[in-house]
Amino acid sequence: MKANIKFLILFLVFFPVGFFTYSSTIQSRTMNSSFPLVSTPYYGVSNYNITQSVTYQVEVNFSLTHNSGGSNYYFKFARLNNRMPNSTQTRFTPPYQESELLYNNVTGYNPAQIIMGRNDQFNNTYDLFNATLAPAAEVTLDQKYRVELNTIKFQDIGDSEIGTYNMSDEIFTLYCNNSEPYYERDDASLISLSNSIVDPGDNPVEKAKKIYDWVSDNLVYNGGLPAQEMGALWAYTNLQGDCSEYSSLMITLLRIQDIPARKVTGFLISNNPSLRPKAGDVWNFYASDLGSNMLGHAWMEYYVPDIGWIACDPTWSSATGYFNSIDFLRFNLNVGANFFFPPSFTMSEFSNPVFVHSGGLYNFNYDIKITVLASNLLPSGSFPILLIVFIAVGVAAVLITLIIIIKRSRKKEGAY
Repeated sequence: MKANIKFLILFLVFFPVGFFTYSSTIQSRTMNSSFPLVSTPYYGVSNYNITQSVTYQVEVNFSLTHNSGGSNYYFKFARLNNRMPNSTQTRFTPPYQESELLYNNVTGYNPAQIIMGRNDQFNNTYDLFNATLAPAAEVTLDQKYRVELNTIKFQDIGDSEIGTYNMSDEIFTLYCNNSEPYYERDDASLISLSNSIVDPGDNPVEKAKKIYDWVSDNLVYNGGLPAQEMGALWAYTNLQGDCSEYSSLMITLLRIQDIPARKVTGFLISNNPSLRPKAGDVWNFYASDLGSNMLGHAWMEYYVPDIGWIACDPTWSSATGYFNSIDFLRFNLNVGANFFFPPSFTMSEFSNPVFVHSGGLYNFNYDIKITVLASNLLPSGSFPILLIVFIAVGVAAVLITLIIIIKRSRKKEGAY
């Protein structure tokens, strides 16, 4: 009897040890890299973890055929930005999007009117070219990228870890100081709203959380709005909007608190936050004069000194929590606002592709093929299937052992 009890005690002691060892083994085998990767302070960026990543190949093919008369075309194509802390184009930015342009070719342009790989005032990279087209003439652009998208989550940020804002930095000129179309930071009603949401003693992260929650809780999503941006004041007045209005309102309320904030625009591979891409998966998106299946999206970032640009998606707040966190489903094309577009106008959101012409008819096709090259993801649930099986076997073993001990004990009692 004592031997059986010892066996049971040993089993109950070592089963949890084996359980947790096996659990950690499953997790390490699920991922190709060691995650989370904890940031070390450098280039003015810190306090973030990389918890997951997916590497993609992105192929872009654009063609436009002019059909009637002569016409002058002006094209502007945004590139997928390389968004890294040590990038000269993306200062104070965590590694949200590691992008490498492998191939880039344009045909049909005017040789004297092409600028490749130029940066604008927001440090977005784009290709700019003009074309004079006769009937049946064509312009094409073909690109190929290797892009790694990281899930970035910021740790708890204490007051002592936050640096001091330099109000004379260009960041404030671009993303804070000025009231702009769609970002009405000098509007009295928005000023009153922003001040009512936060407390004077809150640090920038605490203010951002309260503003994020207010925007997410009070706006109603409306996917039927026209393509034209409506802006922060409109969103507050009507308490509705799409992803652009959610972001614009959060940005403006932060700027009123003297916290630099900016919009990020691009496209999604899916609007399902639980999607888990795996190697070999392929998505095909298109836009043409006949229609589009592109999943354009906007989110935002706010700046905290010594921490960097922190990404949030107030539109997706009800999913799995996108405050101070962003995932591997969204490709970034532009940050900032009010982008200049030749020959003479600006736009508040820079989609892709963008072109204007002087007259006539045309057809165009814009295709994006996305292929997953590698996927480093956490287990899909808290308890993988093999882990559940292991637990079930362990519980069954305990029950069987108890039954055997009880039966043997009864036999011994009956022998006396």
